[in-house]
Amino acid sequence: VLGYLGLDDVILDVGLTPNRNDCLAAFAMAKETAAVLNKEVTLPSYEGSANVGEKTNLKVSSLTEKCPLYLGKIIREVTIKESPKWMKELLMSSNIKSINNVVDISNLVMLETGQPLHFFDLAKLEKEEIIVRDDLTCEYTALDEVTYNIEPGDIMITVNGKPTAIGGIMGGDDSKIDENTKGILIEAAEFNSVSIRNSARKFNLSTDASIRNAKNIEPNAPYAAMDRAVQLLIEYADAKGIEETVANKE
Repeated sequence: VLGYLGLDDVILDVGLTPNRNDCLAAFAMAKETAAVLNKEVTLPSYEGSANVGEKTNLKVSSLTEKCPLYLGKIIREVTIKESPKWMKELLMSSNIKSINNVVDISNLVMLETGQPLHFFDLAKLEKEEIIVRDDLTCEYTALDEVTYNIEPGDIMITVNGKPTAIGGIMGGDDSKIDENTKGILIEAAEFNSVSIRNSARKFNLSTDASIRNAKNIEPNAPYAAMDRAVQLLIEYADAKGIEETVANKE
């Protein structure tokens, strides 16, 4: 029965020590396992996939040292549909519920590369300009429909002066991907791990993204995640109207 359902995989239960946060990335764990077992590892080829795109008007910047790197990329057209069976099964094996192909791709890339991504619905953003700040005092309703009291020190992603995500922890209900989404903005960013850990603890909000961002993620992971995301979006979400990747630093 398990074979018929495609649930007869071999499961390796690995206990990671706190210093091996690199192995929160499945690709890194595969390399580690291959080295221990003296096996060959075969990973998807995706390097440079994000090096495509037409000129863009997107601007990204950070007003806080807690976000030293922010990569943004606009894709004007995606097709929202059901994810392929293999992707849904992969997510299910990591206890992540399948939503749709685009949301699932963001979660899959996080599992593979260790780099959390955030996809914004482009049409729900008032302006194609992202500013990262940590000086706001406001209330903000996140994807879990809970309203949080934001205080100076909390990293916030803002658009047109308004918060649109709790940086590195959770996006907002007002810009989430749904069945009507036509275009998206991809975020791949580096956040200060101590700040993420403090905010997540204060909000009592432990997410897959915050768990990873609260540890030191490999410096090249944002670039790898952007490459992999673009590759998968082209293949499984019919991505078109791809614009160049923008960074808050040259």
